[in-house]
Amino acid sequence: MEIESKKGSLMVVGTGIKVGGHTSISAQAQIKYADVVFAALPDQMGKQWLQSLNGNVFDLTQYYQDNKSRVNTYQDMTKAIVDAVHEGKKVCAVFYGHPGVFVLPSHRAIEQLRSEGYQAEMEPGISAEDCLVADLGIDPGKTGCQTFETTQFLFYQRKLDVNCLLVLWQIGLAGEHSLKVSKSNGYQLGLQVLTQELLKYYPSGHEVIIYEAATIPIFSARIDRMPLEELPNATPTAISTLVIPALAQPELDVDKLAKLGLTVEDIKQALKPER
Repeated sequence: MEIESKKGSLMVVGTGIKVGGHTSISAQAQIKYADVVFAALPDQMGKQWLQSLNGNVFDLTQYYQDNKSRVNTYQDMTKAIVDAVHEGKKVCAVFYGHPGVFVLPSHRAIEQLRSEGYQAEMEPGISAEDCLVADLGIDPGKTGCQTFETTQFLFYQRKLDVNCLLVLWQIGLAGEHSLKVSKSNGYQLGLQVLTQELLKYYPSGHEVIIYEAATIPIFSARIDRMPLEELPNATPTAISTLVIPALAQPELDVDKLAKLGLTVEDIKQALKPER
């Protein structure tokens, strides 16, 4: 049966990592003026803040259940959002952090609704990666950056460039394949296998960092530095990120420089500070 009305719409927004403090003015306006708000926020404080902006909030986290696959949870979330748009409502879907990073329902809902002729958009939010750059003082533009979800990194064959920054997300769930776990549950085996793999590329004493962004202004970010060989003894959580700084500066490519009419000396001179 054809949808009679295309009046419904979807705007997906992110709260940022510090809910409220990181939420853009535009995102707050979308929340305030929506007919209904669907939200997946991790704590009660964030949910109360959301209720202060719009009294008609549907809590998507109710779809999480013990031993329920996250695949099914995400399908249920997507359906709830899409059904409201089909009813002709102006819908705002609110997700923690950046609404497009590790958030499957946001992408699925937008793709489905656009294919059906509805207006569906996403606004960016401050992500954990943004906080990481600020808290650790690391500029990914300096060396380049490779980033992987940890379990995907372990399950698939990857090639690492050790001369750029490496970021591995969700190390506390390393090797968890069932998609039924949302909290770190003692996946030390996954951490051991991850360390073994990384030791193929990095020396045992190379410093790595376990990072967790602060979610409340009065708290500090978790920044635990240790040699790589000690990683199996760490106690990560489900939101822990592993940051591995570049091992060395990559060598200049003489052939490509020549094609550009440049020499190694030209680059070295350009990088020298002016006196």
